[in-house]
Amino acid sequence: MLFKHPSKPYFIKLIKLAVPIIVGQLGIVLVSFVDTFMVGHYGVNELAAASFVNNVTMILIVAGLGFAMGLSPLVSDAVGRGDISKAGALLKAGLKTNGILAAIVGIILLGLYLNLDKMGQPAELMPLIKDYFVIVSFSILTTFFFNTFKQFTDGTLNTTVSMVIVITSNLINIVGNYLLIYGKYGFPEMGLMGAGISTLIARLYTIVAMVGYFLYSKKMAGFRQGFTTSHNSSTHMKEITKLGTPVCLQMTLESTSFSLIIIMVGWLGANALATHQVMATISQLCFTFYIAVGNAASILISNLNGQGMKQAVLTTAKAGYGIILLITFLSNGFIILNFDNLVSFFTTSSEVKVLASILLVPFMLYQIGDGLQIFFSNALRGIQKVKPILPIAFIAYIVISIPASYIFGFIFDLGLKGIWFGYPISLTFAGVLYYAKFRKYQKLLHNTEPTN
Repeated sequence: MLFKHPSKPYFIKLIKLAVPIIVGQLGIVLVSFVDTFMVGHYGVNELAAASFVNNVTMILIVAGLGFAMGLSPLVSDAVGRGDISKAGALLKAGLKTNGILAAIVGIILLGLYLNLDKMGQPAELMPLIKDYFVIVSFSILTTFFFNTFKQFTDGTLNTTVSMVIVITSNLINIVGNYLLIYGKYGFPEMGLMGAGISTLIARLYTIVAMVGYFLYSKKMAGFRQGFTTSHNSSTHMKEITKLGTPVCLQMTLESTSFSLIIIMVGWLGANALATHQVMATISQLCFTFYIAVGNAASILISNLNGQGMKQAVLTTAKAGYGIILLITFLSNGFIILNFDNLVSFFTTSSEVKVLASILLVPFMLYQIGDGLQIFFSNALRGIQKVKPILPIAFIAYIVISIPASYIFGFIFDLGLKGIWFGYPISLTFAGVLYYAKFRKYQKLLHNTEPTN
């Protein structure tokens, strides 16, 4: 049986690393829930506009996160070898590389804004979409710098730092939403724009908090020295780019698929867009746990790999996927039992509730494939074997996902339900191939493990 007996010490280490990441991710999901709740109860058109903008721009947010993820295995590997100075130097190089990427993304956002009218969305939504897109664009650019600090601190095996900062920023966002969306306590009623401004303020806070921690925490003293004395930024930038680019492109391809699919959803009208936003937000409950365990496994695997503990790398992977399987089962069960209440939390629209119930089956299948592909892509990243990820991602997310959604949705005339069936098909395909690649490297690691 696959990963039947994970070793207890590495299981516990994974849990300790993953729990702060999970809490932080849950904080992000909570804000997404609150944003969707507050905007949804403000108006269906506002919810539909937010759905379109958030899904179209998500590709760029995820691309930035994917690229930043190239930093944490390198930092963790350096820490595992006791090279604290290099770890600090990697942060400096990471800020430079991610700053360059942020500039490129800014140009892309400008291009998207100039072409919003050409994407076939309902005409009545365009004023809302355009205004919201502008503020979201500025907000997105801030995430590149926070992600750099987060991946650095996570790579030092200190995942609690980002957890605390994310939770605090989420509280800022929730309060800001309440004040600015509805115009409470003398603040102007700004509706959807209020939600965007609140998110921007909260994200700016995360950067200030991370910089403050790095500059003043005693735990960061050795890393600060490496940061200030580094003279090999170009070398480290190449290391980060080499590892981060395939992960970035993989996640970009996945998000491209989702963004193109949301355009298809928009062809079905405002109710379909609103429903998609509700279901996508609910799915983040599961994604939160998958990505947290995957990130924790990647960090621990990198650290163990840096110490030359090859058998421990394999044991950690076994423990990690065992956790993912358990989470998939429990989270799907929770959503099934509480589905009506979850949907009702976001909207009172009877049309949206009916459409959401139709999506339950593809939604559940989606979770199985998502957990599989998230974990094993992270496991490959942990052992710094990222090149095989890209061709698999292209086939799964572009060649399979988009045509499948169009065929089921419009050729077979299944509407929104058919569009959603493209997700489980493509994600499961990717997960199976990532697993096959990891098994290949697993065998190589096992064969090269020294015997005592």
